[in-house]
Order: sequence, then structure tokens, then C-alpha cells
Amino acid sequence: MRVTTPTNLVFDDSDPRCFLKLETGQHGQHYAFVQCVDGNTGEKSRYWGIWCHQEQEAAMKEILNWGGKWPNLPK
Repeated sequence: MRVTTPTNLVFDDSDPRCFLKLETGQHGQHYAFVQCVDGNTGEKSRYWGIWCHQEQEAAMKEILNWGGKWPNLPK
């Protein structure tokens, strides 16, 4: 899947800089943690939000446009 926002954030699952991590909350709600690339700067950006398995591209666009930011966490 490749998604590009109007602000030029790019998620491309074939790009090793991008990733998608799916988790399920305690009440069954699905969440996605996304790392994408800013097409203007090449910098990595991270966002999270609600995930929908049936509408994956729409969910990704929603997360990239309106999702919460999350930091680069220590390993």
C-alpha cells in the first residue's frame, strides 16, 4: 500500500523506512502505529490512530492527516 497526503507525508510498505504496527486495545478497538516519510524533507514521522481492516487505505490517510504523534522510543 502506498498513501500520500496533501502535505506530502508518504507511507509506502515497500520502503524500509516505513512501518505499520497493529495493536488491539482492551475493548477490541484496533490501533495502528505508523512510521512514514516526509516527502519534502526525507525525515521519518510517526503517528498513531484507529485502524480499520476493511478500509485500510482510508484508515492510513486518516492517521497520517489527523493521528496523534508518537516519539522515537528507546529500544
